[in-house]
Amino acid sequence: MAIEKMSLWSVEGCEEKLDAALAACCESGVFQFISVGKTRGLTEQNPYREALSKLSDLASNLKIPVQTRLFGEITYETPEEFYEYSDIISARFSELSETLKKTNADLEDYKHTSAYVKHLMGLDVSFKDLFSLKYIKTRIGRLPAENEIKLGYYTKKCFVFVPFERSSDYVYGIYFSPNNVAEFSDEIMNRLGFERTRLPDYLEDNAENAGKKLEEMIAAEEESKKKTEEELAYFTDKVSAELSAILSKLKFKSDCFELRKKAIISGGKFSFSGFSPTADGEKLSELLKKAGEDIVCEVIPIEHKGASDAVPVKLKNNIITRPFEMFIRMYGLPCYSGFDPTPYVAFTYMLMFGIMFGDVGQGIVVSLLGLLLTKLTKNPLAPIMTRLGIFSALFGCVYGSVFGIETIITPIYHRENIWHEVCKLLSGLGIPEHPENIFQAAMVILIFALILGAVLILISIIFNIIKNFRAKKTGEALFAVNGVSGAVIYAALLFGACGTFLFGLEMFSIPYVMILMILPVVLIFLKAPLTALIEHRHVEFSIAEAFIDVLEGAITFLSNTMSYLRIGGFVLSHAGFMLVVSQLAGTADPNAPVTVGTVITYIIGNLLVMGIEGLLSGIQVLRLEFYEVFSRFYDGNGRGFTPVTLDVTLD
Repeated sequence: MAIEKMSLWSVEGCEEKLDAALAACCESGVFQFISVGKTRGLTEQNPYREALSKLSDLASNLKIPVQTRLFGEITYETPEEFYEYSDIISARFSELSETLKKTNADLEDYKHTSAYVKHLMGLDVSFKDLFSLKYIKTRIGRLPAENEIKLGYYTKKCFVFVPFERSSDYVYGIYFSPNNVAEFSDEIMNRLGFERTRLPDYLEDNAENAGKKLEEMIAAEEESKKKTEEELAYFTDKVSAELSAILSKLKFKSDCFELRKKAIISGGKFSFSGFSPTADGEKLSELLKKAGEDIVCEVIPIEHKGASDAVPVKLKNNIITRPFEMFIRMYGLPCYSGFDPTPYVAFTYMLMFGIMFGDVGQGIVVSLLGLLLTKLTKNPLAPIMTRLGIFSALFGCVYGSVFGIETIITPIYHRENIWHEVCKLLSGLGIPEHPENIFQAAMVILIFALILGAVLILISIIFNIIKNFRAKKTGEALFAVNGVSGAVIYAALLFGACGTFLFGLEMFSIPYVMILMILPVVLIFLKAPLTALIEHRHVEFSIAEAFIDVLEGAITFLSNTMSYLRIGGFVLSHAGFMLVVSQLAGTADPNAPVTVGTVITYIIGNLLVMGIEGLLSGIQVLRLEFYEVFSRFYDGNGRGFTPVTLDVTLD
């Protein structure tokens, strides 16, 4: 039950070395800053934040892919250098983008014009001559096909329409009109739906030659577009790696500048403080020396006893119990002056789960699955599964269950030498001497579940007593429900019940009851005045509150003890599940033939049992840990150790 020993560091030096000192602390990964509170060591705005935002927006707008990279070769240091780089990249990218945009626009225009000129292939006159007539206005376009017939209604029309090509929807052609009536002619044709097309000035030849010229121009523009796109792609690829490294360095410098707020700067000097594990002190010291020889460090080891709750907590456990730290963090870390219950939780969790989920075959499968998931994923439950599977297999040997089959290993209730002693011990409870299956041994399982629960409750109370004595809370340690008085009452009741019902002894004599039961109840009732007397401090005493404490303690002892019956209940439910599987598979009869269907049914049944009951057992054991164990001695008010790091990961 170890909590890593911490040291308090005070770092000082000249202001020019501040960034280097901060970077060293971040690089170490073992330093947690102490906030300077309302004292502002730094008032200026972060000059790198705007540069980082500008470059990030530039990469996003230009759709340049970036990713986190090492930036050791990047020489830029000042915000101005980063701004200058941003302007160069933006200008070059804009130049290429504008070129590509213009090329696309010209290409679209040429293709549109070419498509229209193809409809005018019957026109042998050059466009230059056609549009340079002195007294005649010329209009090229298309007319809706259904309106062509309406042209005949104008018997004295002042224009001439010449069609060149017809489609299902339009008639493509040209009309001529004298200059003096051109506006009137245009009005008539507009009402008929004529859509005029203005041909570009560079088309001077006839339709056939203009079409060939347009094809040449389109080919040239497509070639130009291809080259521009290749140049843009090359530029993007080249810039992507460089820009990623620059953004990574810029983010590093920006975050490092933000850390300057953790320091106090005055008179050209800086100072900041923080916590670090004592075991990592040499590593941190070396990095700070590299940052600057004139950086001064003062290190003060912090003892666990009497330490402030502000000291952060880092748990220290071996490879077997370390995965169970997850459950401690779920409930809350211990304070620095407390103790780490991880080993106790690890052992009791594995023990109770193994009892509830005892099966050799299924335990091995769960353990192997945990090993596989540990290798393939970072799921914190995977290593816990490996350990739970081992305990399940061990208790499976006790129950004689291998994938629910109880004929491979002899169960404990069929081992005459052991079971005979159990029957003698519990002779007063009518235990069958020759049970045929685990259900006939249910009474023994439930009794041992209660005994296990009582032992765990007593251990939890002892932990609470030790914790309160260490914290110099003598009254709580001696007179509380979860103190010495409560432990005496609970132990007296347990030993009295066992002696009376199992061995036929007269345990509950008047002296036994008076000294070991009534007297501790009185002490619990008078906890407030007795605490005030021992600790020499004023404590409020309320008769109603004292009575409620005694009543609540009695109810809690009873309910917590009975909660452990669920351990035995899950043993029986596991056996019941496997009995159902064997019935469905047709293996309840030992003489029944084994078929492919039997094997498939048995495999599916075992998988379902492992999934459903394994999950339920895990949840129930965690509930017992949190509500029946932790509630008696653990508060979980500690602050986790969170060393500072500079994350240069680009979103």
